[in-house]
Amino acid sequence: MDWVESGIWNEILVLMETVVLALCTWYFLSHTKQGIKGKKKYRCAAIFLYWAGLAGVTFGIQDSRYINLVLLAYMAVMTILTGFWLYNRGGMYCFYYFLFPVTLVTVQIFVIYIVFAYMSSRWGTLIFDYTSANVALIIKQLTEILLTGVWVVLLNRKKYENVKGIRFAGLFLPPAVSMFIIFSLIYIGDVFVQLYGSFLILLDIFFLVFMNLYIWYLFSYQSKSKKLKTELEIQKRHSEMQYQYYEKVEQKVQSSRKMIHDMRNHLQAIEALQEQDGAQAKAYVRDMHQMLDNIGIVNFTNSRMLNIILNDKAEEAEKNSVKMDVQIGEIHLEHIKDMDMTTIFANLLDNAVEAAGQAERERVVQVRADTFHEFTAVRICNSMRCTDMAVRENEVDGTMKNTQNLGASEPMERKDGKSHMGIGLENVRHTLEKYGGGMMAEAVGNEYIVNITIPEKEEKS
Repeated sequence: MDWVESGIWNEILVLMETVVLALCTWYFLSHTKQGIKGKKKYRCAAIFLYWAGLAGVTFGIQDSRYINLVLLAYMAVMTILTGFWLYNRGGMYCFYYFLFPVTLVTVQIFVIYIVFAYMSSRWGTLIFDYTSANVALIIKQLTEILLTGVWVVLLNRKKYENVKGIRFAGLFLPPAVSMFIIFSLIYIGDVFVQLYGSFLILLDIFFLVFMNLYIWYLFSYQSKSKKLKTELEIQKRHSEMQYQYYEKVEQKVQSSRKMIHDMRNHLQAIEALQEQDGAQAKAYVRDMHQMLDNIGIVNFTNSRMLNIILNDKAEEAEKNSVKMDVQIGEIHLEHIKDMDMTTIFANLLDNAVEAAGQAERERVVQVRADTFHEFTAVRICNSMRCTDMAVRENEVDGTMKNTQNLGASEPMERKDGKSHMGIGLENVRHTLEKYGGGMMAEAVGNEYIVNITIPEKEEKS
């Protein structure tokens, strides 16, 4: 390839870089938390204007020594303005909108420095070469794509809650290794480029970037698959609870019909016993009250789903010889979806009942709820087995608490070897965060206490 052809390719690659930068910025903005909706047309126009201005600045002052500084200022201002007006106005996200173009320009400068430092060491002096400049442009664009992917993964960490610790850190190993291989190819490819050209090396670099993008895609797919599996499990549990609830309602309706049919006989029996034996008549009346209680469905709140959950867990507690004490004031949870209600309360109460059922002495689960200053406050307290109070440090709601491995915080193992739902405290916390709520848990003596706060839904004016 002669000097003229290399120069033409240089212009094409410079233009292509402006397109890549605009697309990377669009991808970054669109994959951060969206706080502003209904701006799709404006967003497309903003990205086009961003690219047009970027191309104008790049070709207008490409020979200036201050081009990198001007590009940084332009990219930072445009990214912040576009993000603030069309995506999210949060202070932290505005900081991200500033930091993203800074990292892009920093990487650009670093790549240029590496390539031209190699040229200088090769020739003994710095000589402009279109071929090396074109290689630098291609590497810059591929690096910008990788860097954008890293940013998106880091800012969407909560979406990958099922992948933690070293497995999440390992996600960034392929990009790091790829960058090392890319710079190694540039450094050791001197003889190869002279003999065969740079096409094969550039092709290798392209496939390295493609491999990284594919790994990120698989990682995202796997994480979403696990999340959907958890949601499916919750949905299944939700459907089972509703079915069991309505089945019990049907059974109780049938029992009430039989009782109403026999009520005349019961009244006659009570009258006869009252004349003969008052004590026996009172015992008969107590039995009648117990029968009436058994056919009744307790309405703890005005939330149908929460009533289903509390009735179901109260029956389960009775089977496990656990006393369930529920006192709920006037609370407003109508804005919480049934699935989320199941995620929060069914999971916590399942584990609370299981832990209380293993306590040596008093087996109690207390549920208290009321409204305080436009917040619904819920307190779930359960007794637990003293011999299993293995204290460990566990992060709850951003603070470190001494917590137990029993109680409402962990998915317990049943006697039959099956776990409750296996979704754990993290899913409960994330569900609460959807509604602006929070949770704190702590062990006090032989009791485990979970406190939940959920803000009431704001009425639209």
